[in-house]
This record gives sequence, C-alpha cells and structure tokens, in this order.
Amino acid sequence: MAGLPSQVTPRALRQLSRGVAHLALLASIAGCSLEEVTIADVENVVIAEIYLDVGADRSDNIARAFLHRTVGFEGGESLPPLSQARVTMTRSDGFSFPLTPEGVNDCLESSPFEEPGACFVADGAPAFIEPGDLVEVRVELPGGGELRGASRVPGGFDLLDVPAVCRLAPDRLMTVEWSTSTGAWAYLSETSIRGLPEALRPEGIVVRDDPLYLLGLSVSDSDTTVVFPSEFGVFNRFQLDADLARRLQRGLPEGATAEVSITAVDRNYVNWARGGNFNPSGQVRVPSLSGQGTGVFASTVVRGFDALVTDRASGLPACPLQ
Repeated sequence: MAGLPSQVTPRALRQLSRGVAHLALLASIAGCSLEEVTIADVENVVIAEIYLDVGADRSDNIARAFLHRTVGFEGGESLPPLSQARVTMTRSDGFSFPLTPEGVNDCLESSPFEEPGACFVADGAPAFIEPGDLVEVRVELPGGGELRGASRVPGGFDLLDVPAVCRLAPDRLMTVEWSTSTGAWAYLSETSIRGLPEALRPEGIVVRDDPLYLLGLSVSDSDTTVVFPSEFGVFNRFQLDADLARRLQRGLPEGATAEVSITAVDRNYVNWARGGNFNPSGQVRVPSLSGQGTGVFASTVVRGFDALVTDRASGLPACPLQ
C-alpha cells in the first residue's frame, strides 16, 4: 500500500477526501460500503498578540504587537500582507500613539513558519504611559475589519530592601519581597543566570545553557514574596538536570551573576497565557480582543535587580538573605 505524504497539508487532505469518494463509489458497485469523511478547510482568522510593558524607568516602556493568521490556512498569498495593518494605542485622556512595522525579530526570537506574520513596535511614545493608566488598542486590518481591546495597566509597586545591584554570598538564599500592585492578577518571577557552566564544572554538574533562564509564578495578588534562586523555575523543573535543580536549592556558586525581575501582569495576560506546564488561566485561552479576529491585549509592570555572587569584599550592598 502506498504511504501517506510526509506533510499532510489541507490541500493534500482535500485530494485524499476526493479519492475516498471515488473509492466509495467503486465499493458500492462491488456490494461493499465505505463511510465517506468530509474534511473542513481551515478558516482564515487573524490572531493579534499585543503587550504594553511599563518599567521602573519610563525609557524602558515598550509596546509590541504581533499579527499572524491561523496556522494551516491556505490562500493567504491572495490576501494583503498583515504588515499593512495600522495599530494605535490610546490612553483614556485621548493621548494616542501608533505602532510602526518592524522586523519580525523584534517580536519573535524565531518562528517555525515561512510567513510568520507582522511585528509592530511603538517608538518613544510609551514613555508617557504610567502604572494604573487605562489604554485601548485598535488594529485596522488591511482589506477591512478591525480588532479592539483595552487594558488597565497594573499599579506601581516596589521591591522592598533590594538594591538595584547587590552582592549575594555563595550558597545562600535571598528573600525577594515587594509591595502589592493594585489590579495585578499574578506576578511572574524570572531570572537569567550567567556563569553556571564554569562555576559548577568542579562539582561535576554539567550546565548546557548559559545564561540559564528560570520562570516562576505567584497566582495571588497578595503573594508578594519569593526565595531566590530556590523558588524560581517552577515551570522549568522537568527540563532541568536533576543535579542542577538540587544545587539551586541551596544557592548559587561563586562567580555567577543573575538578572532578576518581578512582573505584575493584568487579567488579560493571565487569561491568555497558556502552554506547556504554564497554565495560569486554565486549559483554555480567554481572548481580550474582539472584532474580525481574536487575540490578547495585556499590560505589565516590571521591577528588577542584578545580583553578583561572591564572598569577596566589594563596594556593593549585600542582598537581603533568607
């Protein structure tokens, strides 16, 4: 029997369904019956993923929008490119600014698709957005139609007794505590740790990633304390080497450095975030954009610090220990 194509596209599926219909006719003549299966075509749906990130320094604010079509949709070559869309954000007092087309790499690190979509980034104007602002977004699609949504930026918050740069003693844990962000639905705890492969080689622990990225989550708006690094990486546990995971439970080795951030996220973010072991919204995504498509418009507020792991004397203030 001939095998199926190695890549079964919707077009190939339609050809197969026609072949099934012909076989059904021949089988009926021979006195046999064969059930006919109808395969529906994939519909063209525009998906927009739009994020407004507000930092401690206004110059760090950034707004990005990534537009793409339904995976597997055929016929996109006959439609106007999504890069011709217009994306505009407007604050509740009427202050408005556009997002302009940029290279897809400004929105995605990589894409498995040949035609991944279109990326839009705001230049400068997001510096005027502050925690607590109500912001609306409008996406005017090429060829007609639009998407609309709104997000209330989570309130400002502060890391408590954590310097912007601090010295962390080797093999010690530190407490990261922060004030409550009004309107936040969750807090992401993230870190990027450098120098582990060399620092842990004498202990016989192999670290393949440098930097090592770890992600954690506090699902309650009042859960405002996390221990670093032992409570980071709850969503990375199954990918981490067991020896490395155990090693992180007692702290970091001499010579490592870490960038640490706490991010307050709004309801829209939580309702849309889903994938792998990271399911704060449950198993089903809930969109926050309406119109001729679907997607999310979410906002976040970020606070962070850097830690240098050493027991040598330096002019840096000490990180707060557990």
